[in-house]
Amino acid sequence: MLIEDEVHGVIELPSHIQEIVEHPLFQRLKKVHQLGLVPWVLEPHANQKRYDHCLGTYKSAQDHMRAIERNTKVKAKLPNWCRMAVEIAALLHDIGHGPFSHVWESACQQQFDHEENALHCVDRIFKDARHSELVALRDEGCGRGVQLIKALILGDTEYLKFPMMGYAYIFDIVHNNRCGLDVDKWDYLRRDNKRLKLLSPAEMDFDKVFLKARISLDGQRIEYRYEDYHRIYALFEARGRLHVEAYQHPRNAVAEQIFADLVQRLAPQLVDLRSNDAGWLNLDDEHVLELIQNDPMAAYFREPKRVVELPFFNRSDAKVETVCRIIEAPGKAMKPDNAFAFYGSRRNKRQINRCLTDTSFNKCFQLD
Repeated sequence: MLIEDEVHGVIELPSHIQEIVEHPLFQRLKKVHQLGLVPWVLEPHANQKRYDHCLGTYKSAQDHMRAIERNTKVKAKLPNWCRMAVEIAALLHDIGHGPFSHVWESACQQQFDHEENALHCVDRIFKDARHSELVALRDEGCGRGVQLIKALILGDTEYLKFPMMGYAYIFDIVHNNRCGLDVDKWDYLRRDNKRLKLLSPAEMDFDKVFLKARISLDGQRIEYRYEDYHRIYALFEARGRLHVEAYQHPRNAVAEQIFADLVQRLAPQLVDLRSNDAGWLNLDDEHVLELIQNDPMAAYFREPKRVVELPFFNRSDAKVETVCRIIEAPGKAMKPDNAFAFYGSRRNKRQINRCLTDTSFNKCFQLD
């Protein structure tokens, strides 16, 4: 199966991956917007779906694994079942997202965890598995393959009931809790900026972080070049810019606030739905919009120009929404140097000026 992707070009899917992609739980992601309400209130062209990002993360994981194996002098071949687990974890890492992606977490008052929700999806997909490769991951070694997929999605080695002797580095690929560099970020930053067009190629110059990395001698970590240190910071700067100018932009924040209120008021039964419930497959963006579209407040998504910024102190009117956000500075989001494993000469490490000042805003909007 071949998929045309705007970031990666043609992505080739082997038959066992094709079976997963064709599963109804994965197909549902075609109806879940990657950037939530951004296409309605900021940039109509930024209407990519979680489906696209998951496929892109799968391809990014393949590219990253090939690169680190190519760059590593001591060859310790990763067992095939582990390689497949990494690729499938990358593919399914966001399969548990609710409608409008992270916006749904606000609608559920932060009582919804898309990663925990993904674990039920993994179980359902493998319960339905027919391909021999997937059946082996499910049944061989007391289900070690499926267990590893779930642990990689969570980024938690403690989830495993067996040690990853010499191969713990794979926990730095999909969801890297150690230093934060992973293929999830590598794909969504490229994908989102391609639509948003906020950052220049120079500001997006961090591919070498992933393509020049290698596996440590003990197989415990992925090591990054000292000469790519400034590129690591560039990645976190890019992430910070997209949060400030898109993901948490004041207009997007107020839209999320209105949306959450509409869902809690008009469809409170939806916030308790999870992927192991019968109604999950139908819980997508279109379904939620149908339930709230006739409420007068929903007009502010269709006509965002009717949301007018006011001085913050002017909030006495009933049709006023206030939003306050603190967005973490890139110098804080990037973990301390000792969280990373590096190789090469320290002399090649460029100095950076970490920005440690958070971006905050207090905004008031009149709903005209």
